[in-house]
Amino acid sequence: MSMAMTLSGTSTILAELAKNKINEIYEIVYAHQEQLTSFGFSRGFLGISVLNYLYSVDSGDKKYLNEARLTFDKACDMIDSDLNKSYPQDFAELGIVSQYLYEEGVTDMEPNTFLEDIDMILLKKMRFELDQKNIGGFVNGALGYGLYFLQRSYFNRDGIERIVAELIRGIVRNAVRTDQGCYWISRLHAHKPNTYLSMPHGSAAVALFLSRAVEMGLYSASQLQDIMQDTIAFIQAHRVHDRHYQYIDIVQDPHESRLALCYGDMGIGYMLLRAGSVFNRRDWYEEGMVLLKKCASRREDGITGVQDASILFGATGLALMFDRIARLTKDPLMKETSAFWYSQILRYDCSPDGYAGFKAANNQWHTHTNLAFGEGIIGIGCGLIKGLNPDKVDFNDLIWLL
Repeated sequence: MSMAMTLSGTSTILAELAKNKINEIYEIVYAHQEQLTSFGFSRGFLGISVLNYLYSVDSGDKKYLNEARLTFDKACDMIDSDLNKSYPQDFAELGIVSQYLYEEGVTDMEPNTFLEDIDMILLKKMRFELDQKNIGGFVNGALGYGLYFLQRSYFNRDGIERIVAELIRGIVRNAVRTDQGCYWISRLHAHKPNTYLSMPHGSAAVALFLSRAVEMGLYSASQLQDIMQDTIAFIQAHRVHDRHYQYIDIVQDPHESRLALCYGDMGIGYMLLRAGSVFNRRDWYEEGMVLLKKCASRREDGITGVQDASILFGATGLALMFDRIARLTKDPLMKETSAFWYSQILRYDCSPDGYAGFKAANNQWHTHTNLAFGEGIIGIGCGLIKGLNPDKVDFNDLIWLL
């Protein structure tokens, strides 16, 4: 897949604009980096380290590799003083990012040594969440720790396989079974128990995790056929057949679903695609493709719900997601839709009070929002670099695209 297939090959002008925007983003992040007081990745300093590494790939200048090392070290130094550190998210991200940077040759800290103590701490916390019957999603509950251990198995399969198996048994044991299938109780908001369907908080995240564990050979597919069938059946039971979207996000709070990496039909479609492939269920795979093609047809502002260029909720996340799907399926529509969303990223650089023209549509009460990876320009810059360097850059594991 060439650059023309990602950053819209209508002319070299768009690619040049993207290149200039990446440079602008890098300078602004460098100037405002002290604004990030968390060590984590999606909302903190680890995001700067990843941006530095990707900027070295884009620019071809190895001095930014050293900056990536320095900013990774600084993020680690911030852990003790970070008053708002979040379990499991920040520590799961630390593990995943440290392995990513090690694999890319940025750091020389062998993950099994660097993460040995963190493994033990997070295992205890995962077991506590299982005891509380809080399965959660990719950023909370037992599954949030499970995402960490799933990635750790790349480097420590013998030590981690039993932990993943322990979690999977807990997931199956704690499923809430109904006539429609099964789901899990979410304590994302302790005062407001909800039943989430989509990624990253709901049943789609659980099913994607189980699928990936099977694909990696960490658990037997035959032992998970029934729970996968019941999980997907419960999701399917809440299809709404709207003209533009097919699924609600929260059973107790049905509302129009947006197009995004976070929430919406995209995560459910992606899960069905991956589950169908892993469990050899053609019906799931085909249903996932139908849903994703429906998502690909949603491009007008009024029916996408897209309001910014962010990774989590905006154009960059959609570009990366359709890019990943295109590579998995070789489907021309997915490839073309990825190119469309890459081209849309620069359309949102129109806020004079934002950073590099970008301003997140949500969560403006946080000082990190417009800067950090999840909703801010660090993530947008990383996405633009991926668009310009499609065969040199891959950070799918950092954004739940397992």
